[in-house]
Amino acid sequence: MIYTQWLVRKLIPGYRDVDNIKVRARYGSLEAWTSILGNLILFAIKLALGLSVQSVAIVADAIHTLSDTGTSIVILIGFKIAKRPSDREHPFGHGRMEYIATLIVSVLLIVAGFELFKTALGKILNPSIENTKVTWTVGLILLGTIIIKELMARFARELATMIKSKTLEADFWHHRSDVFSTTLVLVAMVLSYFGYLYVDGVAGLGVALIVMYSGYAIAREAISPLLGEKPDAKILDEIKSTAMQVPGVLGIHDVIVHRYGQVNLVSLHIEVSDAEPIIKLHDTSELVEEKIEKKLGGSAVVHIDPLSKNHPRYQEIHDLIEQLIEPNEQILSFHDLRIIDEGQKINVSFDITVNQTAGDQQIAAIKQQLCSKITKKIPPATVSIKPEPPYAYTR
Repeated sequence: MIYTQWLVRKLIPGYRDVDNIKVRARYGSLEAWTSILGNLILFAIKLALGLSVQSVAIVADAIHTLSDTGTSIVILIGFKIAKRPSDREHPFGHGRMEYIATLIVSVLLIVAGFELFKTALGKILNPSIENTKVTWTVGLILLGTIIIKELMARFARELATMIKSKTLEADFWHHRSDVFSTTLVLVAMVLSYFGYLYVDGVAGLGVALIVMYSGYAIAREAISPLLGEKPDAKILDEIKSTAMQVPGVLGIHDVIVHRYGQVNLVSLHIEVSDAEPIIKLHDTSELVEEKIEKKLGGSAVVHIDPLSKNHPRYQEIHDLIEQLIEPNEQILSFHDLRIIDEGQKINVSFDITVNQTAGDQQIAAIKQQLCSKITKKIPPATVSIKPEPPYAYTR
């Protein structure tokens, strides 16, 4: 909506820098305060209307609207804590507080859906004619509150989209559940007037299930980064493309990403030529670190893996390994091939990326089979194979 973009430009300094935790906090505060003020106004309107026409349903809906201010307060506190800088007790900052706020809001959303479910079920099991006299005035006022609440919901969703915030998306669903709740009250009044006592209850059950499922889905997404989730493909591609821009980098693997809100802690291995001086390789690793930190924010640590591409048997052994792993669907790739001469023997070592469905025993069997086949093809070789850990990724 146009007014959302206008408000953002007017009220949020640096609104384009959505990865900045302070800017994100401003978005969160704008949505939270808008929700608090809007809900208080709607609560007062609904309460006054409910008391004036002596409608228990409208009064109950007013209390439901008032309860939504608690959700907004949680969001306000969550974003306020999330923007705090790192300290001795929390050296990686407080960015994950946004996920915790999302989890709290999603739980409140599930509770709201459950309450709506009970109300709808009660209307089905015990249908009764609404005592409130249906008038155009009552209907139009309730319709007006529905429209206002829907605008608040869309405002929350647009802000959530702008900063990719699950917390604000959860508040969108809170507003939307209030829209459903008030709509059911209005529909119940109209249908009861015409004698249809069950329709609003059945519709209410469907709405309640949608609201509860939305709360569950958002909670699941909030828990995932708290536990430690797989980095998305976009971040992995950005890390790879950034590292590969540095001269001397032949490849990357074993990428590990920890996220603390908008702070990324990245570690990775870069493949380089073993013919280069150690000082130059060290400078290369630091340049990769610098570029990744500038690109993603946070901190990066780079480990150097020198490749033996100048060894006379490198291509022969590389092609042999490639040929051996191709039929095995459990081996996704191999990398970090090193060949070291040890007198009459050579030491061959490399890493493999294994399908995460493979268990420890299966991985051990894969290693044993590969070692056996390679030593048969290259009798003087000793072979060392290291599986890539499940929390490290190779693009």
